Amino acid sequence: MAAMLVHLAGPGDAAQEDFLMALCRELAALGVRVAVARPEEAPAPPPVCGAAELRLGAHSLTLQSPGGAPSLEDGLRLLTGAELLLSLLPPEEGKAMVEYCGAGSAPGLLGRAGLLALAGTGDMPPDPGVPVFGDAAALADFFAARLRERTERRSLTILADGEPIKAKAFVKDIIANSLHGLLAPLKGTEGARRLEIIIEE
Repeated sequence: MAAMLVHLAGPGDAAQEDFLMALCRELAALGVRVAVARPEEAPAPPPVCGAAELRLGAHSLTLQSPGGAPSLEDGLRLLTGAELLLSLLPPEEGKAMVEYCGAGSAPGLLGRAGLLALAGTGDMPPDPGVPVFGDAAALADFFAARLRERTERRSLTILADGEPIKAKAFVKDIIANSLHGLLAPLKGTEGARRLEIIIEE
């Protein structure tokens, strides 16, 4: 399946780093294959348990691109097997993100498109319209449930001149996952629930 990309937005301090490491451990315990993306200039943290790490930058040692820094989508294609990519890169408007609020801080992304949840120990509004998670284990459960929903609801129908082609479930799953992985990096496909491809001869 194509990896789900989520930005972990926040202050980028030691407390958030501890939260990230705890989140990766909890996800690994749930069987979720997770990877972490960081800006190249970020300080080198200790290895994150159960996670591959991707560094993005013009002089990245992990990924090199002759034309400059690879995009996050390019990096995703090179991370085989990851189900969830947690990005510490600056989030873009409309991209899926979770805001981490440290002790004594209040959320700053409320109302932004793509905000999935609030997490951490900060001062959270009682009813922000998004779920609030005080610990990494609860957020890991939230991610695992979303990944299960994506897998369970995906279906594929192939029509040849309007007639459905019969294929076994695992064949349909392979085709659907392959097409989804190829199309997911394209602009305009973000959040799409239905993708249609028509080939005419």
